[in-house]
Amino acid sequence: MMDDAANGATHAPRKAGRLALWSALIVACVPALAHAHAWNIPYYLPVPLWLYAYAATGTLIISFMVLAFASGNRLADSRSRANQRKKGVRIPASLLRAGQRASAIFVVLLIVSSLAGTQNPFLNLSMSGFWIWFYLGSVYISAMFGDIYAFTNPFALLLRVAARYFPTLETGRYPYPQCLAWYPALLVYIVLIALELFGAGRPRDVGLFLSGYVAYALAGAFCFGRERWLRQFDTFGMLCGLCAKLSPLKWSAASGDEVTIQLRNPVADIAQEKPSHISVVAFLSFMLASTAYDGLRDTATWNAFFWRGVYPYLVQLFPSLGKNYAMSGEVLLTWQWLTFAAIGVGYYGLFRGFCALEAIASRSSFNGKGVARQFCFALLPIALFYNVCHYFTLFLDQGRKIAALAADPLGLGWKLFSIPPNQDSAAQSLINAAYIWHAQVILILVGHILSVYITHAISMRRINRAASTAINQLPLLVLTIALTISGLWILSLPLA
Repeated sequence: MMDDAANGATHAPRKAGRLALWSALIVACVPALAHAHAWNIPYYLPVPLWLYAYAATGTLIISFMVLAFASGNRLADSRSRANQRKKGVRIPASLLRAGQRASAIFVVLLIVSSLAGTQNPFLNLSMSGFWIWFYLGSVYISAMFGDIYAFTNPFALLLRVAARYFPTLETGRYPYPQCLAWYPALLVYIVLIALELFGAGRPRDVGLFLSGYVAYALAGAFCFGRERWLRQFDTFGMLCGLCAKLSPLKWSAASGDEVTIQLRNPVADIAQEKPSHISVVAFLSFMLASTAYDGLRDTATWNAFFWRGVYPYLVQLFPSLGKNYAMSGEVLLTWQWLTFAAIGVGYYGLFRGFCALEAIASRSSFNGKGVARQFCFALLPIALFYNVCHYFTLFLDQGRKIAALAADPLGLGWKLFSIPPNQDSAAQSLINAAYIWHAQVILILVGHILSVYITHAISMRRINRAASTAINQLPLLVLTIALTISGLWILSLPLA
């Protein structure tokens, strides 16, 4: 009887914690008053935005308390015997090779269509094909189904074929400087986002980027070897590999070039990983910062801040700007580049600063850099889910057009195969902005709750004492709350 009572007392806080967590999540999804940041469609929220902030903050705090005090000290171990006995699904090597060839053909098609086809971005396959289906599609599929890209990487096939004729590409000519780590992949990622944000939006730019990326792969493999390029230079491979850490499916090479897919606990796997290099911290920070900047720079608030708050002071310093409207456009572009860089550095510095506070709170031997290396994957779900929030309306809009674009990839009026006519009216093509806003709120909350869970799991692996772990996690909890509120605020701003 006493054991039953003790068990009941143990489970009571857990049930209460779960009830409070779901209650707070429901409250967080109740409508509020602002503009939904989606397709420039105004949506007036029935209650003020600050109520969303309070509800989201309460949800994160309750999640933190449930994990810290009601979940116990034990964390699932993905390497347990039970998991090791599980048999996975085997994917034959022939199917993987076919998928890799198909992805390589798709990349070639994108290059050809962008350079030889129409430069109308709405009629050329390369724009939607690259930005939505190759870039974002690969990232999202990896997050859901595992690191498929590692086994279907089109650039890996290119290098493997080229290495048959030029053996130097296999081994490289120089030893790789370890201090470079994953900075090459980060640099190309910055170039990719800069092309998205500041490019002219022409299909030719996609072709030039992909052609340059192929040259970049060949040059990197020539200098340091094919495997080294794939590990530390391939931006798309790194993006997909990072997001695949959140997938419940693990892809691993088996005998005979086959691949085994097994179920796993992604949070437990992340908690068991060794501290990452600081370049990975910078990569994840920029992944979050670039999406936040992309959402912020198109809002009326951000534009008003420049034209009403910054530009008048520039005119006072340089009176000629007030009469030269062409020059004002250049000033605006310079402002956008500077703020793009400042926000990227700012998010990285913000994470490093809170990690330094976490090091002080835990009284550990690690400094801020060491803590950032340990907890950098706490940024991963935040960056991924905010990215999904930012782009999922684009998927909904452009996804139904992919068949028409594939039937005429160059935009020259071809009909490679027959497709049913689009019967959607203009009214039917619009999506209820209320649904968009509430889906964004839920996605942001899920991403930040998962971040709290990952932070707790890493702390439990390192310290393994629940009470002290709760105190140590407070700085990162505050950071998570701040990122949640800022994300909701940016999404609620009206577009310019």
